[in-house]
Amino acid sequence: MRESAVNASPMDGSGIPRREAYEVPEVAVLLGVSERYVWTLVSIGDLRSFKTGRLRKIASKDLDAFIDRLREDEQQVRRATAASA
Repeated sequence: MRESAVNASPMDGSGIPRREAYEVPEVAVLLGVSERYVWTLVSIGDLRSFKTGRLRKIASKDLDAFIDRLREDEQQVRRATAASA
């Protein structure tokens, strides 16, 4: 399994330390997207999450899996584009 950007170091450029789970705002910072987009990903099931009390969290392994799927999808598009050229 490839190591995602989230696994790159205990502390990346976002200033958010590596943990087992992140809150939605932290995931937005890590991915460089809006919180609304992360909520959309969670609500449509593209990004797995869980609740602890009143907080919605995303496990680091689920974030890693999401990033890996994005990479795989991008590679498939590139292969299909190259094959049709």
